[in-house]
Amino acid sequence: MSIYIEVVSGCEGPSLYISDDDGGHRLAGPKPWGGGSTIHRFKIKPEELRRELDSLMERANDQH
Repeated sequence: MSIYIEVVSGCEGPSLYISDDDGGHRLAGPKPWGGGSTIHRFKIKPEELRRELDSLMERANDQH
């Protein structure tokens, strides 16, 4: 399975998505009303994403 981080350019500005080969989810930025175009697509390793997210979550929990 391939996972991607994508930057999409829309009429209200750029947005950030996480996706796979079947679709994606907008994480940040405005909705690209009327469509948008992917201006950057980065293929990432699922295990690396999981490791980094776990690390960030631990650090965030330690700060509370």
